[in-house]
Order: sequence, then structure tokens, then C-alpha cells
Amino acid sequence: MTFRELLRQNPFLRLLLPVIIGISLSDIINIPQVTGWFLVLFGMFGVVLFVVIPKLRKSYSLRSLFGFFVFALCFGFGNIRYNDIQSRMYLPISKSKIILKGRVLDTPTEKGRSYAFVFDVQNIKVSDKWQKVSGKTMIYLQKDTKVKELGVGDLLVMKTELQRVKNAGNPHEFDYASYLKTQHILYAAYTDSLSWKQIGRGADFSIKVLASKWRDHLLSIYRKNGIQNESFDILAALTLGYKTGMDPEIKRTWADAGAMHVLAVSGLHVGIIYMIMSYLLRFLARFKYGGYLRGILLLLTLWTYALLTGMSPSVMRSATMFSFIVLGEMLKRSGSIYNSLAISAFFLLLIDPFLLFTVGFQFSYLAVVSIVFFQPQFDKLLYIGNPILKKLWQLTTVSLAAQIGTFPLAIYYFHQFPSYFLLSGYVVIIMAGILIYLSALLLLLSPIKILSESLGWILRNLVEGMNFLIVKIQALPGSVIRELSLSQYQLIFTYFLLFSMISLLSFKRKKAVYAFVIILIGIQLPNTIRIFQVPKKEILVFNSSGHSVVGFVKGNQGLFLVDKRITPEISDRIIQPFVLKENISEINFDTLRPIDIKLMGKDVVAIIGKRDNDLEKILKFIQPDYIVLRLGGLQSKKMITKEFPNCKMILDASIYRGDRKKYFSKENEGETNLFDVQEDGAYFCALSTVN
Repeated sequence: MTFRELLRQNPFLRLLLPVIIGISLSDIINIPQVTGWFLVLFGMFGVVLFVVIPKLRKSYSLRSLFGFFVFALCFGFGNIRYNDIQSRMYLPISKSKIILKGRVLDTPTEKGRSYAFVFDVQNIKVSDKWQKVSGKTMIYLQKDTKVKELGVGDLLVMKTELQRVKNAGNPHEFDYASYLKTQHILYAAYTDSLSWKQIGRGADFSIKVLASKWRDHLLSIYRKNGIQNESFDILAALTLGYKTGMDPEIKRTWADAGAMHVLAVSGLHVGIIYMIMSYLLRFLARFKYGGYLRGILLLLTLWTYALLTGMSPSVMRSATMFSFIVLGEMLKRSGSIYNSLAISAFFLLLIDPFLLFTVGFQFSYLAVVSIVFFQPQFDKLLYIGNPILKKLWQLTTVSLAAQIGTFPLAIYYFHQFPSYFLLSGYVVIIMAGILIYLSALLLLLSPIKILSESLGWILRNLVEGMNFLIVKIQALPGSVIRELSLSQYQLIFTYFLLFSMISLLSFKRKKAVYAFVIILIGIQLPNTIRIFQVPKKEILVFNSSGHSVVGFVKGNQGLFLVDKRITPEISDRIIQPFVLKENISEINFDTLRPIDIKLMGKDVVAIIGKRDNDLEKILKFIQPDYIVLRLGGLQSKKMITKEFPNCKMILDASIYRGDRKKYFSKENEGETNLFDVQEDGAYFCALSTVN
């Protein structure tokens, strides 16, 4: 099959690509919505011309022009939907507290000192008048017994201060603001226990509320039948996607073993249900209308499971994807599964274009496409007559195929690769199917005490056995390869390289060979350029709330000064991503002293963590170019600005908010020599390269 034949058999692939490009470019360069409308009208005009004029339609030479009109039409749709969804995210905010009214969208999750949930804001009180609005925000409620009683759909009114979500500004740190934006959330607010009130329960009928109640009911059945502690956490996550309160150590162990994806209900779980039910219902194909009946039963099963899992976005996405596959089978379309996948992605992105930027969406589709393409080819490599060994071989090829499509993403997002993913895959994929169906059986038989207790005992022991094996796999030598890194540039070129290899194997064209060589050179280009660059020297004052973290970089060497109170978790979250992305190979850590002086080239950096009578003399002697002020180290601003007018002053993240406000008065707004890390994000500056 040639590439052109592939597109002809799967026409929605032609439509999906321009939609993806339209959404991506709208996000990168902020294309206005009016441009999208112009392209849609232009594209529709061109398509109509080809439909009504036979000569145009039959002309072989003008097919490219028709494709151009279709591209413009789909590109415009992608742009319009992106701008439309984004416009609905905005809420009116002010520097003072305002009153919000709206509904709880998910079950409150316990954090360190608060409970967090997504809040659908429906009204805002402005000048004693309620104003109707539409938007979502993250709400953090002070811990209180009342919060535990809240459920999905409950109506609340609260007095709070809305703030635009922003990142800490640390280089290469997880982009939390962009993550929330993919969930249509731009704001966050904290509310104490006296500033909110519940004014109504969940809606009379809501699929979301019903789904949440079903999931809570099933969770209560787990507990009633003796499934507790770690077993409950793992089973609840594996079957229902409920990870609230799960021990971080369990997550780390499963991630290192390459099985973390099983604890996030998504395409794998829906795919397992689809494959098992499809196999069990295959006998219906013998009857006249058996194919339609089989399809209807499959759709009912998929969406019932989606309802049981609380209608989480990942399950909804996967259920939609497999629903289109089922519909394609029911209609007996000659087009392959690629067309069904393209149709589902096309409609999902038109409904919510921000899905394109979610990790779950990217992993789901890449994994399925990779399995569909590579698994049959791997399966042919080895003929096995024994049915049990054949199934084991098929499971192996499925895992290998999925990894080929997703390993670049896994390295890009998580910076590690599990060495024994095949071993953990045998355990979790087999067990996931068994546990999902046993859990469904437990739900059905829950009224019969003796049967439900027996099933509960079986489930608990199966989960404990599975967790035991995962722990053993994680403990094997070299179970996970850490500190891997791919830049966005390298990620894109890695997938280009993968696609060129597929083209080379499938279509056997000379152009694929040329593309393969060019892309291979392109991947190496950044490293080649780096050879000729002058080694950089930088100072970084990281934004780690309540802590002091100062970094000095010289070429591929990094020195990081941290306070005594900083935890390894914070250090890994802030420093490790920077080290990986900047290719720093020599890393040193040290503890900050009350007064630390560092010399980088001709630049002098003074880090002050205490008041000292002799400090002024010390500073006059060393003549610093940068002064970093830590907790307990706030000095007379008048003295510093007078004696060192050209010195950059940086307040790090350890200083209390009240002290910062006193130090940064309104008079100082706009001063370029003052920098507040907590307000403006991490401080980053290239130092002089003169030694």
C-alpha cells in the first residue's frame, strides 16, 4: 500500500491533520478568531464550487486545489474552536475579595492544609448585583469537617480573591499553569472556613453526579468487604481511577516498574474491556443482525464502565475512541481502524481542542496507532502453535508495539524509562482484566453477603499478590533508567524519524530514505552547535516557597546552594529538571552559610541570611554585583541602594510575605534593581564570561 492509498482509504486522516495544525498554531502565535472564520468561509466556498461544477470535480489536475480548500476549512474550524473555548475560561477579577456562586465539579481532594476541587463559577457579585458568568477555578478550602460532606454538583457561595494561576518561574519546571489551562482553568482561590456556605445539594439529575454516586457506592462496597489500606488504594485506582489518598511510595514503585499507567484508568482499561467483550460476543456475528447487536452491547458496556469510573475525562476520551471503532465494525466500512481513530480524534478535538495538549490524549492515540501498526508485524515473526504460549507472545508484541510509539513521550515528560516494562506488563495487563471483571461481579453480588465477602477476599489477595510482584520487579537491578532527557525539538524530530522509518518499511520509497537521513542529521544539530558555543555562566535564584535555592552554572558544571530545611522532593522537582534540560553533567550541592560570597568570573554574588553589624564593611570591601537576601537577612534597603546603586538586589522565596511587603513599598514599584522571586518568578541572569 502506498501513502496515497492509505489516505484514500482513510479520508478522515486528511481532515484531522489541518485541525491539529490549526489548534497548535492558534496556541503558539495566537491567531485571531476572525482569521478562522475567513478560512472557513473561503474553504466552504471552494468546496461548494467543486460540488456544483462537474468539470472541476472530474479534473485530476485540480484535486490539489480541492485539497487546499478542505485544508483551509478544517484549519479554520480548529482555530475557531480553540478561541471559542479559551474565551469561556476568563472571569472578571479584582484585587479585592469578591463573592462567587457556583457548583462543585469534582470530589474535594485533601492536600496539606486544605481541600482542593474544581469550581464552576456561575455568578459573581459586583456592586451589590449578581452578574452571570461562565468559567472554572481551582478552589482551596481551609480544612473543616463541613468540607468532607461536599459532593459533586453541590451549590456554594463564597467570598474570596480570585488570582490568575502562574508558575513559580523555575526553568524547565513542570508547567502547572499550562496543565490547568488544558482543564479550562485559569484561576485559583483560597477560602477560609468562615467565608463559604453551602446553599444547595447536587442537581436533581446529572450524569456527572450520578456517575460520582455510583463510583462512591462501589468504593464503599470494597471497604465493606474487607478491602482496605494499600489493597483498597490500588484496586480503587486500577478499576475506577480513584487515587485520592494513595501513598506516594506506591506511585513511585509502580512508576519505576513501568506499571503506573495501570493506576490511571484510561485507554488500557477501556481497551481490555473492549477486547474481552468483543471476544465473548464474537458468536453473534453468525446471525443476520448479530453484528449490530454485538456493536450495541459493546457500546453499552463501554459507556457503563465510563459511568462507573465517574466519567473522568481520560475514560470519556477512550470510550469515545473505541466507540468509533465499534461503529466502524458495525457499518462494515472497508476503511481500517486508522480511519476510526482519526474520526474519533477529529470530533474530540472539535469538542475540546485543548485535549491536544494533554498527556493522556497524546499517549492514548500514539499507543493505539503504534499497536495497530507494529503488533501484527511482530506477531508474524514467530509462529507458535501452543495457544497459551501464543497469547503470551501476543501480549509481548502488544507491549513492545505500545512502547515504540510512546517511549519518546515518556522520556520527554517523565525523564525515565522502565527497563522491565515487559515483565510488569505480563503482570498488570493480565491482572487488570481479571480485577475489572471481578469488581463488576462484586458490585452485582454485593447484596448476597457470603458471596460478596468471598469475592472481596479473592480481590484483596489478588491485589496483594500483584503488588508483591511489582515491588519485586522494581527492586531488580537497573529497574529504571533515570535522568533521561529530550527537548521539545528533539521530541518532534524523534517522531519524524519514527515516521520516516515506518514509511521506509511500509512504502519502500527512496524519499523515505532521504527523509530518514535528513532527520537523523537534524536531531544531532543542537549538539553540533553546542560544541562551538562559549561555555555559559549563569546565576539562578529559584522560587521554592519557604526555601532558599541558589544555583551557579559554568558550562556543564553546576553548583547548587540550598538551605538546611529543603527536602529531597523539592530539590528533585526544582533542580533536577533544570540539570537534565541544560545537560549539566557535573553537579555539586552545598549548604548555604549565614553570609556566602561567590565569585563567578568578574561578578561577585553576596548571599545574606542574617543581620550583621560588620556586613556593610564586608560589602564595601567586596563590592558585590548581586545581593541575594534570604530569611533573616533583610538589611537596610537605604544602605544598599545608597552604597551600591548599581547592585542587583534579589529577595528569595524564603522571606515571609509580610516582610517582603515592607521591603517593597509602592515607592519602589518599577525599580529595575529590585527583584522579588516570589512575585516575579525565579531570577535568572547570564554572568560575565570574563575570567
